[in-house]
Amino acid sequence: MEQSSLQVRESLVMKYPLRNIVYEKMKQDNAMTDKDLLAELQRDGEDIAMRDLNKVLMQLEILGLVTLRWQTKDKRRIELVRAGGQVQRVPGE
Repeated sequence: MEQSSLQVRESLVMKYPLRNIVYEKMKQDNAMTDKDLLAELQRDGEDIAMRDLNKVLMQLEILGLVTLRWQTKDKRRIELVRAGGQVQRVPGE
């Protein structure tokens, strides 16, 4: 009986949307590569694959919250966009 009530309690816990988690992470760092972001999310305990991250990044880009640029053949740079539509660049980059 105790086992089933624990399962019910776990299923009632609301999960924070992945899009919000990614955006909050970007607000902390302003700019990073997709591979670094994926590694940080996985380190924080998120069960996420690159495919899922790509979907979230596309949503955030459509909403105008981030910009994506290819840095190398297989690495993209993600930058946070300010309220005025300007990219928030990190000094020295």
